[in-house]
Amino acid sequence: MQDIMLEVTDLTVNFRNDETEYTVVNSISFQVKKGETLGLVGESGCGKSVTSLSIMRLVPTPPGRIASGEIRYKGTTNLLALKEKEMNAVRGNEISMIFQEPMTSLTPVFTIGRQLDEVILLHTDLSKKAAKAKSIEMLKLVGIPRAEEIYSSYPHELSGGMRQRVMIAIGLACEPQLLIADEPTTALDVTIQAQILDLMRELKEKTDTSILFITHDLGVVAEMCDRVIVMYAGEIVEEADVDTLFHNPKHPYTCGLLESIPSLHEKKHRLFSIGGQVPAAGSIRIGCRFRDRCSAAFERCELEDPELVPLSSGHFCRCWLYAEQGGQS
Repeated sequence: MQDIMLEVTDLTVNFRNDETEYTVVNSISFQVKKGETLGLVGESGCGKSVTSLSIMRLVPTPPGRIASGEIRYKGTTNLLALKEKEMNAVRGNEISMIFQEPMTSLTPVFTIGRQLDEVILLHTDLSKKAAKAKSIEMLKLVGIPRAEEIYSSYPHELSGGMRQRVMIAIGLACEPQLLIADEPTTALDVTIQAQILDLMRELKEKTDTSILFITHDLGVVAEMCDRVIVMYAGEIVEEADVDTLFHNPKHPYTCGLLESIPSLHEKKHRLFSIGGQVPAAGSIRIGCRFRDRCSAAFERCELEDPELVPLSSGHFCRCWLYAEQGGQS
């Protein structure tokens, strides 16, 4: 049995707009095991990034707040109960995060070297000279040429792919045991994206780092992940290992996402798309949140919230089609 690196239990995150408070992440639970890559997928607005920010205790307050739940690191430490000083010792050290857009995550007025040094000096006992050597070593590790020159450069002097490599170097500088990657390749062209994914896979093999990989790209999931969680409108609708999810998907939303992927082996005049849009947070109080876009919806979907039920070992689905069968696929 693999060790549990991170365990999220009944996490609920609310945001306030004027006088109204609405739920954007609704009582989700999952685990990340030591050395595995867990994919968190879904459309924009489904709560993926808010989940990752909650783990790092970076949800902006106000307007957001973590309403309930626990986030346990290595089975004992509840991150939500730590004081800010204690959380600072964990954040960037044992748990690191690569953000979606490196240009807004890197400080434009500081050099790359200064930003790398800052992380290393904050979390280690290295001298400034040793921190600089470590920073240059990290830049080389993530495949940046002319590392000494890039160390003295500013973010705007680098390409998007180079900036993303810098973000990965910063995330890995203190050799974290858990890395959260929030759509780290979204803004990159396919060639650079492939290089970044190869880099992350190599680094994971070298360091045995656990990765929570957040994306909306199922092609990336197939290439990177061991297990997958599918989110929709703030809830987990399906969870399975990557082979099961791609070869035996159950939730209508997961099936729709997979059907939307272009195929080299099948000619289509028009790509499939799921009709409608993700409902606004808080707009559905009762019933299945996917019902208005689901071709298999029936009366019960309007009246009751489905539970996340086990279909087989490690495979869970939130859908009345399977709850009606007693949780059997």
